[in-house]
Amino acid sequence: MGDGHGLGSKFLFKTIEVFTSLSYKNALKDNMPDNSCFPSLYSCHAQVLAIMEKKSKCVYVYYLKVLLLNFHNSLVMFVYSIDDPKKTDHLLALDGAKERLKLFKANLLEEGSFDSVVDECVGVFHTASPVFLAASDPQAELIDPAVKGTLNVLKSCSKFSSIKRVIVTSSIAAIMCVRKPLTPDVILDETWFSDPVTCEESKLWYMLSKTLAEEAAWKFAKENGIDMITMNPGLVTGPLLQSTTTFSVDTILNLINGSYSSYDGSYRFVDIRDVANAHIQAFETPSASGRYCLVGRVTPHSETLKILRELFPALFPTQKSEDDKPSVPTFKVSQEKARSLGINFIPLEVSLKDMIESLKEKGLLMLAANNLAFQLKFMHVYSTDDPKKTEHLLSLDGAKERLQLFKADLLEEGSFDSAVDGCQGVFHTASPVTLTASDPQSELIDPAVKGTLNVLRSCAKVHCIKRVVVTSSMTAVMFNKKPLTPDVVIDETWFSDPVACEELKQWYMIAKTLAEEAAWTFAKENGIDLVTINPGFVIGPLIQPTLTFSLEGFLKIIHGTQTFPDGIYRLVDVRDVANAHIQAFENPTANGRYCIVGGVTHYSEVFKILHKFYPSLRLPEKSEDDKPLQPLYKISQDKARSLGINFIPLEVSVRDTVESFKENGIITI
Repeated sequence: MGDGHGLGSKFLFKTIEVFTSLSYKNALKDNMPDNSCFPSLYSCHAQVLAIMEKKSKCVYVYYLKVLLLNFHNSLVMFVYSIDDPKKTDHLLALDGAKERLKLFKANLLEEGSFDSVVDECVGVFHTASPVFLAASDPQAELIDPAVKGTLNVLKSCSKFSSIKRVIVTSSIAAIMCVRKPLTPDVILDETWFSDPVTCEESKLWYMLSKTLAEEAAWKFAKENGIDMITMNPGLVTGPLLQSTTTFSVDTILNLINGSYSSYDGSYRFVDIRDVANAHIQAFETPSASGRYCLVGRVTPHSETLKILRELFPALFPTQKSEDDKPSVPTFKVSQEKARSLGINFIPLEVSLKDMIESLKEKGLLMLAANNLAFQLKFMHVYSTDDPKKTEHLLSLDGAKERLQLFKADLLEEGSFDSAVDGCQGVFHTASPVTLTASDPQSELIDPAVKGTLNVLRSCAKVHCIKRVVVTSSMTAVMFNKKPLTPDVVIDETWFSDPVACEELKQWYMIAKTLAEEAAWTFAKENGIDLVTINPGFVIGPLIQPTLTFSLEGFLKIIHGTQTFPDGIYRLVDVRDVANAHIQAFENPTANGRYCIVGGVTHYSEVFKILHKFYPSLRLPEKSEDDKPLQPLYKISQDKARSLGINFIPLEVSVRDTVESFKENGIITI
């Protein structure tokens, strides 16, 4: 590989934790070892420094590749906290970390924050920048951290003559957002620059932040004589080191849920190992200069799905969808300059396969929502004699070999003993759902409370059961006489008041409230590891041919009258609910309750979405009383997101629900 900058193989790695102005602002200063040089590798929320001595380079390449792999993935996820083991354990577990890894805090928005870190370094890798597509305040959340953060790192670097080169991780987003059509004959290369005006007009705030940050970096480097190189990668795939997902990984996971987001309907993929290697080679190669596009392959959404389905048919089942059209030719991204660094891009099929396999190994991915039945040896308990209740289950791939159906009676103690025997986990989702009951006690409350207790009693007899996940409801969380004003944020600490529910004659609410209350009491007394999932109003595509209570309610909206009620929906997609159940079982740290609500919205907003996609539908245009809409409160998603739940957008969920109705012959549009 040549002497490059004279770097060798013994390392002292340092991780500098970056906290933006939205989090911690105080930098933790540490004593720097004497007679050392520190090439530093910065990630969005974690940075690495390496002290090196002259010897063989192969170990250097291995460690830097591993660390850059990890940190670039972390780039799109979290702001690390030194005191949070979830954010640091995977770093400290690396070989030699105890001897050579130190953690630091620094502030991207504080000038001089990196001075003590880069002092005596010979090289700096700056990869820090927030990565997300939606921002309520783009300037504060994206643009300032990207631009000011980059300049502050460069300002620190300019103070030390020992620094020979700075590698800045930019993005293909800083190249491709232009007014010129990206037709199949177009080849993007390093001479292209995104147009900030176009980015702003299109409200592509992440693209704007990366464009402005790189522009500012080149200007500062030129004015201050800094040898700088920028790396411009696409959407990063490949295996993870850390135990949390990243923005790029979440993009792939969203394909399982049937949702996706892309600037132009295509993806610019590159493997994290190629990105890491490119950073290393750009630093080590004396002749390296300027910008480097790092894109292994440009592929449309449909082609990506096709690859994933061929690799993992159980995860990405074939569905009838408007997105499954023949692939549309895409533009190209030049690889010539990247190949001059010796980069031979990993095939997309290998990269996606390795990503999914690493997710499975870390327990971050289980089967797709519509294959939830196969997570355990035994499944839900149904009436086995009713084909309407079983045919859709038995038709699932692998059902003949892996699915067993049992009969049981919620009100009969011991009825579930044979079903849960030998299981490692139980999902209890059974409870009557109706808002009207002539005899609430026998129709709703007893089946909910006694049924839940009978399932738990059976579980208590089986020592191999590691965890029980019970489907509760938001109705067991939010009805407690507290005013639901716009400043209110409902979370898992809220509990519905049975007295308030009874006074309002909300029998379903009281049934779910009493059932969850009884479940927690029994679990505590009997040492059961219990988790409850509290979803809102569930919509999304059907698997079964019959409508659920929630979908019946949704269908009534479509076939409603000329007015709509001044009501508020707590909506969540069934795929998110299924995923939350899986993650609550698989994640060892999962505990307590989880509010699962994708969004709180008015009826009128649902109608706007329906009208957008289905203008021929005759939908209500005004509320029943013509009064101002009720103010919206909020429901916390923090705990749900800790399970890796990235809620499917409401538009996607509403559209998929209607499409499912059409496919099943329930409606005709």
